[in-house]
Amino acid sequence: MRDIASNEHYSEMLKIQEELNHKLRRDFEREKVHGREHLARFLTERVGALVDELNSSGYSFGPCDYSGDINFENSEQTFSNGAEMGEGIILHFHGYSVQVSWEGSDKYA
Repeated sequence: MRDIASNEHYSEMLKIQEELNHKLRRDFEREKVHGREHLARFLTERVGALVDELNSSGYSFGPCDYSGDINFENSEQTFSNGAEMGEGIILHFHGYSVQVSWEGSDKYA
């Protein structure tokens, strides 16, 4: 079944998640002194920059969904790198954290 990540993909996903969460945590700690409004604006731009970094290293993530909010804790951005939007490695940014998962092409089979 293609809807289950291979061991190779799973290991890759864990590495991406760990690295991105480390960067986001560091960003939050550095930027929190500037206030909530700044954190919300900064987050949107930072997520885009992090995805661009991944893409410059060989990935091809594109946006799936965006739900911005002045309360950064409620802000969500989702990206995928599959042949179809919403497939492959899924990056689900929620506030200053990210969860990485896999969605195969036969998810509706």
